[in-house]
Amino acid sequence: MPISNNRYNLKQFEARVSYNRKLLSYPGATYYLIELLTSNKLAELAPGQFMMIKCGGDTLLRRPISIHSAPSDNVFQLLYALSSANIQDSESRVNRSCEVKSSNEIGKNLLSKLKPDDKIDIIGPLGNGYSISNKAKSLLLIAGGIGIAPLRFLAERAVTMNKSVTILMGARFPNGLYPRHLLPSNANVITIVENCDNNSLYKEGLVVDLLPQYLEDHDQVFACGPNAMYGAMSDVLKKCCYKGSVQVSLEVRMGCGFGVCYGCSIKTRQGMKRVCQEGPVFNIKDIIWQEVKI
Repeated sequence: MPISNNRYNLKQFEARVSYNRKLLSYPGATYYLIELLTSNKLAELAPGQFMMIKCGGDTLLRRPISIHSAPSDNVFQLLYALSSANIQDSESRVNRSCEVKSSNEIGKNLLSKLKPDDKIDIIGPLGNGYSISNKAKSLLLIAGGIGIAPLRFLAERAVTMNKSVTILMGARFPNGLYPRHLLPSNANVITIVENCDNNSLYKEGLVVDLLPQYLEDHDQVFACGPNAMYGAMSDVLKKCCYKGSVQVSLEVRMGCGFGVCYGCSIKTRQGMKRVCQEGPVFNIKDIIWQEVKI
């Protein structure tokens, strides 16, 4: 039965694939960009929100994927990563880490096979997104790998609000960096990679290494990346005595995606919170990192 819930501004709907293409590939993963069209106007989308995608096949649970961009009121894009090591494994349900990750890879592998005009069942928009202060003039966005997924949408929204935007973007390899031409042209983008492969065109290191030199000049900080990145960020923020707002998007295991099953609940300094409902975006100071399980 289709879901419609006005309280949470979410609904179940069908979308048609405009395109679904490989965006980039590096040792370990391939990123796909899928654009979806809806027959009706979408509910208002906020950067940091996500959609629950029914990937098909015999997968039971939907996959949560961040909204990457929304070019118009009936068009939106999703960016997702498929582990190269698990593309073949996902077909036979073999995974080197755990069954939950294997199930996730199976779903995304099925998603990667969708073609133009294929139909897809979606629930959304879901979650609590990033919040841009009206008083903020300059925003710092920190993207670790696939963490660029919700931050492109945030950068686009911030630019329309006449905010100054700086994006610190990190990747494992140079060919894992998100294409610059897909980001707002007036955003300042600084890149760094973990493994330069002796390529002098790139700065080598972690994206958090760039943080101290950019913190002071920005009113708000927004981030998306692995939990290890957030832990390192917390240390830098303390050392730099940064007093501004720092919002991060968490990725945890989800069941329903809209707050009913409580499967994604975590303990925070503000009490128990559901990542799918009160999150996925939280103030970094509220997170108790040992309570976050991917």
